[in-house]
Amino acid sequence: MDHATTETPQPEQSENDKLVQDDLNKLLGTALGVAAEQLEAHGAFLPVGLILTHDDELNMVAVAPNTVDGEEESDLDADAMVADLFEALGQQREQNRAAAVVCDIHLPEDATDAIHVMAEHSTGVAVSAVRPYRQGAEGWEFSEPFLEAGEKVIWPA
Repeated sequence: MDHATTETPQPEQSENDKLVQDDLNKLLGTALGVAAEQLEAHGAFLPVGLILTHDDELNMVAVAPNTVDGEEESDLDADAMVADLFEALGQQREQNRAAAVVCDIHLPEDATDAIHVMAEHSTGVAVSAVRPYRQGAEGWEFSEPFLEAGEKVIWPA
């Protein structure tokens, strides 16, 4: 992109937009990478959260699975874990600049599973990334992620 022809009258806004985009890219990339690493190492991954603090620190947030002693991992309630993560991130929102939750979803129209990252910035921008994957003969195969508009949950309007 030619920056000389795209000058804006409000450079502060442009700089802020770049910071928001960088923050969200950092969260999305890290979340997609962590989930892919867990899939390759363990064949599955649990929902987790990521936060980007005002001091530019990236930290992971986890919640305990809602299981009863003796239940197997297949009985985990991932939806409840995602809800718990959003609740925890909402309670911590004043301490953070941006946050994301990553979980596993099924794409019935494609007959495959996908890594789903829901990222949100304190400025009100929300975006989701979906990265389909499948287990092939040579190991895990990951498609290119695609982005879609996200829902504001942690920093509601």
